[in-house]
Amino acid sequence: MTKQFFKPKKNRVKVAPFYFLGTFLLACLGSLWLSYETLGYLFERPAVLDTAKTIVKLDRLIPVKTSDCDRPEQCKFIVDTSQTIAAHYDPQLHREEERLLLYLQTMGKLPSSFDHNLQGIADLHTSLMQSPIIATPSPGFSNEYLSGVILMGETASGEKRAFLSVSGSQIAEDYYPYYEAMFKIEPSSQTVQYLDGQRFFSLDFDETVLPIVYFILLIVVFGIVSVIILAISKGIQYWRRSTTS
Repeated sequence: MTKQFFKPKKNRVKVAPFYFLGTFLLACLGSLWLSYETLGYLFERPAVLDTAKTIVKLDRLIPVKTSDCDRPEQCKFIVDTSQTIAAHYDPQLHREEERLLLYLQTMGKLPSSFDHNLQGIADLHTSLMQSPIIATPSPGFSNEYLSGVILMGETASGEKRAFLSVSGSQIAEDYYPYYEAMFKIEPSSQTVQYLDGQRFFSLDFDETVLPIVYFILLIVVFGIVSVIILAISKGIQYWRRSTTS
């Protein structure tokens, strides 16, 4: 009896639905994973860092931006006088620059105006840039330029804290980082210790369509791969038939 190397067509047809189902599931999972790797979150942006809740006394709320600097070691935070506090913040707008202000509004702790005095505050720009949450920029871009708000306050035990809520300039084409970080401040030495932080990213288009874009791309890739595999399989079949004839 001749050994059957290949299954009949009707059996191969039965495999097709499982292949397409597997491709669909892989594309779904792959698109979600790629979206998370790109944005730093799934479906909705994370809430304000939990450690912000440990600040029970608000001392100062200061708007800041990175100074003009030619070298990273020269960069520091300066007061950003262009920022103002609005009478009300809409939680539906999802603006990164308003996240901390919206949180303070919700907690009933939002002041009517900013403090424009950075005197006596440690170098938080350098400390933030040395933290593990800072993203590495693509060639030709910089991650040094930031703008946002510094919240200086105290915990229930009287320990000094600095909470940063800052957005960065683009670190790749149409790709912008946002950072939140909590630091412990030693009043005597002004020593800064990183405690906690998080980051996510925004794009110049609606981020909700990103999983769909990735899904379509993965379907196309899997389709091309299947065509290549089918072509190789057909080639092997043709070669075996030609060698046995």
